[in-house]
Amino acid sequence: MPYKDADALPESMRPLAQGKIINVYRMLLHSTHTVEQVARLGSALFAGASLDAVDRELLILNFGLHYEAEYEWAQHVSISAAVGVTDAQRVALRRGDTDADVFTPAQRALLRFSGAVADGPTVKDDVYAAVREHYSEEQVVETLVLAGFYFLLGRVCTVLDVDIDASDGDEVVRQALRLQGQ
Repeated sequence: MPYKDADALPESMRPLAQGKIINVYRMLLHSTHTVEQVARLGSALFAGASLDAVDRELLILNFGLHYEAEYEWAQHVSISAAVGVTDAQRVALRRGDTDADVFTPAQRALLRFSGAVADGPTVKDDVYAAVREHYSEEQVVETLVLAGFYFLLGRVCTVLDVDIDASDGDEVVRQALRLQGQ
């Protein structure tokens, strides 16, 4: 399926893109009735969420791996670095070692929880209890929303073979903030 160009953006989104649209959104432009809502949800997860940026990026990287969505991993390497995720943390995630000492106890619980969410329809009580020791109800629900959001983006990318964008640092984050009016 060919990518759509910026001229296919809904009028309300054009000032926010400032000429650069990442490939997953260029593909989502085929669904003109949903692309803006998807972009707004992504923006809310970046700009208005209660999870801190490092935890959010660890989750996104972890979901990218669990969903076998290399696009998501590649897109978020530079974003995660910009917010403070370390190379050692990315290496541990890539190895599947969510119990590595490079993660805090809270992050280990969050990564175990997110992996269980990605891999099955439910999580074991002890996994849920461990994440709740460190994270609020709001943060747990945000984690579940992130899981769904990145499953959506991941499957668009894997099924439609979306090309990985050239690294643009944290431009995706800046676009999300513009969409939130910040």
